[in-house]
Amino acid sequence: MSHASDLPMARPTQRILLVDDDELELELMADRLKSLGFDTHTASDGSAALELLQTQSFPVVITDWQMPRMDGIRLTESLRAQGDKETYIIMLTVLDDDSSHERGYFAGVDDYLSKRAPDAKIVAGIRAGFRAVEMRQALHAVKQQGAANAVSDFATGVLADRMRAEVKRAARYGRNLSVLVVQLESDSGDGVGGLMEQAVQLVADAVRIDIDFATRYRGTDGVQRIAVVLPETPHASAEGVGARISSLLAARLQTPIDSFIARVGCASFTPGEETRPSQQIADNIEGLLRVAEAGARVAPAPRRTEAG
Repeated sequence: MSHASDLPMARPTQRILLVDDDELELELMADRLKSLGFDTHTASDGSAALELLQTQSFPVVITDWQMPRMDGIRLTESLRAQGDKETYIIMLTVLDDDSSHERGYFAGVDDYLSKRAPDAKIVAGIRAGFRAVEMRQALHAVKQQGAANAVSDFATGVLADRMRAEVKRAARYGRNLSVLVVQLESDSGDGVGGLMEQAVQLVADAVRIDIDFATRYRGTDGVQRIAVVLPETPHASAEGVGARISSLLAARLQTPIDSFIARVGCASFTPGEETRPSQQIADNIEGLLRVAEAGARVAPAPRRTEAG
């Protein structure tokens, strides 16, 4: 059985596309990135960047927010609308309010950097971007193999990488992060492995595109489950998502057996809450998933009986 870590994957080149309409700022930042060892190319605005990205590959794009013709948000939205889910987009901005950041995240921005940030912070942010691109390429390769073969052990799969990245981002920005675990069982208590391919597709279609993440995985006990990673989602909201997923599976999942049950568990990471086991979870990423597994509750899901 193939695992994500077994797939051949080229390491992304250290090529960066820098986008800014201010010629002086563009030149200064480009020289700065080149001095830090990155293969840096430039574009004078979002439209020029979009044209360049049609013919050349840049794993990381660093763009100014405010530009004429096409600003950084519209550039990001255009790339994501064209199906580009792998490029890591960093927004350069002086805007530091939560509402501006939220708008960028929902458009598909991965991270923010200040133009005046120290070199160490810029390098750390860019390197995190290249690691994220590697993770996305691995996920894409897994999906190409087909959902039937896309079952990875937690310790070696893309799920662990995604959770590590999301916990780091949650800690960095002081945001909530929740994880759902969905386990399907027949009424006899046996696993329902034959339903997993259809179930994970239903779940993936039900969560936020380009923000949430759903995948199959095999736990340390050998049981196949579905994990749903919910960035910037508090515990109570995540439980509501879990309830909706349970209802969706009950209504839409086609099963050849008489009945099945869905166990749905939820665990959350909340930075700064010292009274909760957040730090332990942050230190042991796998523990977040284990908490969700241990807290899974049974939600009966009757077989769909309508014809056709």
